[in-house]
Parts: sequence; C-alpha cells; structure tokens
Amino acid sequence: MTLLIRGGRVVDPLLELDGLHDILVEERHISKVAPAIQKEGVPVLEAQGKVVVPGLIDMHVHLRDFNEAHKETIATGTRAAALGGFTTVVCEPNTDPPMDNCRILQRWFRMAKGNGCVNIYTKVCITKGRRGERLTRLKALARRPWVVAATDDGDPVVKDKVMERAFLKALEYELLLTPHCEESPATLQVFKRNNPLVIVPEEIAQYRREPYYVARELELAERTNWRVHICHVSMGTSLDLIRKARARWVPVTCEATPHHLTLSGEEMERCGPDAKVNPPLRKKEDVEALREGLKDGTVDVIASDHAPHTPEEKAKGWDQAPMGVIGLETTLGVVLTTLVHPGVITLAEAIERMSTNPAKILGLPGGSLAVGTPADITIIDMDKEWVVDPQSFASKGRNTPFKGWQLKGKAYATVVGGKVVMKGGEIVV
Repeated sequence: MTLLIRGGRVVDPLLELDGLHDILVEERHISKVAPAIQKEGVPVLEAQGKVVVPGLIDMHVHLRDFNEAHKETIATGTRAAALGGFTTVVCEPNTDPPMDNCRILQRWFRMAKGNGCVNIYTKVCITKGRRGERLTRLKALARRPWVVAATDDGDPVVKDKVMERAFLKALEYELLLTPHCEESPATLQVFKRNNPLVIVPEEIAQYRREPYYVARELELAERTNWRVHICHVSMGTSLDLIRKARARWVPVTCEATPHHLTLSGEEMERCGPDAKVNPPLRKKEDVEALREGLKDGTVDVIASDHAPHTPEEKAKGWDQAPMGVIGLETTLGVVLTTLVHPGVITLAEAIERMSTNPAKILGLPGGSLAVGTPADITIIDMDKEWVVDPQSFASKGRNTPFKGWQLKGKAYATVVGGKVVMKGGEIVV
C-alpha cells in the first residue's frame, strides 16, 4: 500500500509540527514526512488548502449491533466514524449481551473484522452483566489484544468493596479502568436495596451524584497507585477534584463530550429527548468550567459518547425515551466551530485531545505522524461550512441536539492503514 499525501498543512502536537509538508505512506506505515517529496508512479491524495493530522481516535463509542442492530451496527457505526474523520473507535461494553466474557468478545471481533472500515478496539465489563455484584474474569479479558480498558458503562459500580477489588485486579493485570461516575437509574435501584429506609429518589441522587463517584475513584487510584480515566465529566465540582488529585500525583485522566462542552440544561427544552443524556446537561457554570479545564489541560480528551437510538424510541417523550446522543459525524465540526475557530483552544490542542492523548492513555498505535507509525491520517477542510442534517448520516441514529446547526470545519478524507476509506464525504471502501 503506497500513497502520497501532497501539499497539506501538517499539524502534529507530539512532533510539534505545523507547516506545509508531504506525507509518503508505504506498506501501511508512514515512511517520510517532508516538503515536496518526489515519488513517481504512486497514487496521490491532494491536500492543498487543507490540514493533515494524526488519525482521530474516539475512545467512547457505542456501536450496538448484536441484539440492538436496529439502533446501530458495526458497519453503519464505523462508516459514520470515517465520515467524521475518526480512524479508530473504542467501543463501550454495554452491548446486548454485554461484553463480560471471552466468548462474546470473540463473536464481536469476528463481526468487526468483516464489517468495520476503521480500527476497532473495545472495553470490557468490570462486573458480570454490569450488575455491580461480581467481577468478570478480568485476567482472561485483559489478555485480548483488542481490549484496552474496563468499565461498567452507563452505571458506576455502586458497592465500594467491589470497586476496590476491581482496582486491585486492574493493577495486577495492567488494565486501565474507565468508570462512569453518574447517577443512573440502576445506581438508584442498588442504593435503595442496600438502604431500604431511604425512599425518596431525589435524596438518593443527591447522595451519590457524579462528584461522589469521582472522589471515590480518585481515592482508590491514589491508594492503589493505579491509573483511572474518568468518562464524560460534566460538572465543575468533578474537575476541581481531578485537578487537586493531579497535584498529589494521582494517576488520573478524564474526558468531556462536545455536548457537555457546548450545551447547558437550558437546551433540553429546545431539543427535547434528543438532548436527554447521562450525565445530563448541566448548568452554564459547568460548561464554562469544562472549557477552562480543556484550556488548562485538566480535560485530557474530547470523546463523542456516540449513543444511537431509534427515532421511535426517542419519540416516546422525555420520561420514557432512552438516554444518549450521537456524535461520530458531528464531533469534529462542533469542536472546530465552537472551540477552535473562536480561539478557546488551538487546533493543535484539539488534535491532542482527539488523537494524541487518547492513543497515549489507551496505549494504542497512532496519535502521531512520526515515521514508522501506522498510516492512520485525517485530512480536514477547516473552512467547509455545512448544516447538521441527521437524515443524511451514515449512522442509524438521528438523536442529535445539534440538528440544524451551521458548522465550519469537516473531515475531507480519512486514511486507515494507508487506505483511503473516506474522501469528500463519500465512503470509498
């Protein structure tokens, strides 16, 4: 596989590179980065007027499939990823059935190999069935080369002792933990079973909201000296806890989503169930706190939390509609429009949060355009203006709070392992 990407502005935060260069790809890897590379008889991908960056990595994605193929499949989800400029996605394990054993993992990756058009990795469940009671066989699961972390996605592990054992096992098997620190319905049910005298859900929610679990995971990370990555942080209070923990050298990283970085709870009335997500959209002060965390480096990663549901499910009304928004095809555009173009963060900082840092945190190849690295490359048209129309998406999901938004900046081409899989808004494989 040989390819010459010619004439683009190459931005690589890891190499501290920002300038006009060509990139030569040979045998699925980057073999040369330099101005005006001469190579006869090879396919050329013109990138004049565009930005060439390390392939984007979304480390928080729900591809559904299995018994929820009506919501999303590996095929539709990875095509959505390619259209959004992502060369790698990391799947959450709250599939149906959940990824809590090696047999399910094997089945998943047989499907992924035949249907995916970008790189696919996955997380596995911390507890059996994501019920928070019994740990999965983390040792066996951690040995799988495509497994990068463990989480009970959608729910925190409510019982402190169970989570403490999870940290000790994760340390032993060198498996990253990416807990969800949120007040989910399952959390409330488990808490009520263990505290039968407490019967008011609001009181339970106040007792164990996001900051409670963030503080607990930070304490366990400090006690075990093992790495933890906090998913979709949504509150300024949580960021303050993480910031203070880092000052004590606690090994913690965290992520925020485009919707939590741009939308407050006031948007829920305008968007309806398409803005119903967990953690919920918070106060304006929380949005500002997340943006400050992004600027000062407390927020390491921007991840979409792409969570597709059918239009029929989302049409059930606020109380009955499932939680989640889609993001694979909008994340880059929203980040460029609301954060990069206005100067909240630089383009290099955005690429660091969407490629370099995810690769580093998860131990994945990529995140850089250094010679010898896999040729996973995203080409961006920074000036492309477009309107978010979910009906045109490759994803089966239509549940986006950004419907109708005018965005500036879009992926022009996505190259995976030296192969062009998307160009000019069209899937080419």
